[in-house]
Amino acid sequence: MIQLDDGEVITEAQQAAAVVEGRGKVTYGEVSKVTSFRLPLTMMVEVQALAVKSGKTKNATIAMLLSVGMEEVCKLLSAETMESLKALRWEAMSELAPELMPEGS
Repeated sequence: MIQLDDGEVITEAQQAAAVVEGRGKVTYGEVSKVTSFRLPLTMMVEVQALAVKSGKTKNATIAMLLSVGMEEVCKLLSAETMESLKALRWEAMSELAPELMPEGS
């Protein structure tokens, strides 16, 4: 969920659709990690089309789509699974970016 400047709350999917249609914008100010993965050709074609239509890079488009997918999947998970994921996220952050972890953690 994203809170807009006017206080309205929208989903990641609503933001992504607004970006593609030219009614919204997205910027990422977070630390990023270079990664590599394979996509089926048909999915890459869809990403390329969305990137061109929105005026965003393929990288920004993929990041936006991953945010949408993660938000939607998390809506369907149990509280127990979400707690487990919280611990796994903490572990992953301490491995991938220990410099961003609070002191004493």
